[in-house]
Amino acid sequence: MSFRLLLDENVERSVGARLDALGHDIERVDSVSALGTGSSDDEIAAFLDDANRVLLTYDDDFVLEVDEEEYRGTLYIDDATFPVEQVADIVHAVSRHYPQSQIHGLEYLGDEWI
Repeated sequence: MSFRLLLDENVERSVGARLDALGHDIERVDSVSALGTGSSDDEIAAFLDDANRVLLTYDDDFVLEVDEEEYRGTLYIDDATFPVEQVADIVHAVSRHYPQSQIHGLEYLGDEWI
């Protein structure tokens, strides 16, 4: 299975490239005309539902400040020191076990997935 992902500005472009190569549909916050660089967390949360996408982020502000009821789903990696290959592999592993429709609210992801 594949995910329709929105990558936050803080997620490396190479993570997106690897996920794209693994068959995921990738957009970046800073490349979406409705959002762009510097979009607020509330704008991003609203976009997720409209676009049927799941956010991938390292941003703890998003996790702490946006109510989980306000967005479709977020994959949060709290360790920004993971190599980009590992981040992409974690997300891909999750997608093999859960369809996107089962991703709701906040999902913490770590190296237990690989």
